[in-house]
Amino acid sequence: MNLLPDPDVLDPYSEEPVQLTSEKVRWRARDATYLAGKWDALSERIPRFVVDDFKATADGPANPHIRTVVRLPASVTEQRIPVGVVSKTYRLAQHADVVEMCLKGIRAHNIDPSVLRCEVGLTPLGEWMNFRAYFPENFSHNPSDGNKLALRLECFNSVDGSSRLVILFGWFRFICTNGLIIGETKASLRDTHDENLNLEVIPEIISEGLAKVKADLARLRQWEQSSIESSTFDVWVDDHLAERWGKKAACRALHICRSGADVELLDPFAGGKPSEKPIKLLNDVPGADERLEWQGHIPGLIENLRDHLKPA
Repeated sequence: MNLLPDPDVLDPYSEEPVQLTSEKVRWRARDATYLAGKWDALSERIPRFVVDDFKATADGPANPHIRTVVRLPASVTEQRIPVGVVSKTYRLAQHADVVEMCLKGIRAHNIDPSVLRCEVGLTPLGEWMNFRAYFPENFSHNPSDGNKLALRLECFNSVDGSSRLVILFGWFRFICTNGLIIGETKASLRDTHDENLNLEVIPEIISEGLAKVKADLARLRQWEQSSIESSTFDVWVDDHLAERWGKKAACRALHICRSGADVELLDPFAGGKPSEKPIKLLNDVPGADERLEWQGHIPGLIENLRDHLKPA
């Protein structure tokens, strides 16, 4: 795997306040790219939207059942452009407003958000956003293998009504782009964009998550001091994990844990247990559309596996 840059440090040779990263993800068959920098600079790149009547012509009647979400021009050369159709009960949550509520919760813990490295992932029209904020060194875990785990706040928001607003804490390992959600540090909000959506609860959720960081750090140290027999782990993957995630995903997880690299199933329809399936070793671990949902499964899976752990 390629070593990723330390999120606490921007490129020292760049004079740009915002830098384009090499990371790309797919969201609903659309490419999303990431910018890195401080929030004050990144916020200027985030588009704003309005909810408008859904009409065939400017002077025509509005559809009484649905409305449309429209991206506002970000410059004099742009025009308004529709990005989605939503119900009458839909409530728009502006990307920047969601982030500001997150930062309000961070400030409550005497952390200055203006010094944090942040990242913003956006689809081409900006209807989907993934915001990330990386916390200072004293929030990090330094395992014996030298690959530091940093605490990261993640926020996912879409303005076209296609997915929920999600806010959570996780641990980011510098040797890959995938995060890890464990135990207590899960300031979790998963809410639909309807009339009941309340952004005012976000600061409290952030504060509750930060208050549980110490418990997560203790749990990470405990895991590092434990080990598991390979054969026992294989049985757990073939049984519990396969039942939870399916055989294909369980097979991939098994080999990622063994080698740090993803695999491709040579025959997706081959029978047998996940540990028995014929595979081709790949170079690295790509992201997946199910990443966010699967990250949320990790605490429960580890809790199930914990009975098999033993002191190193």
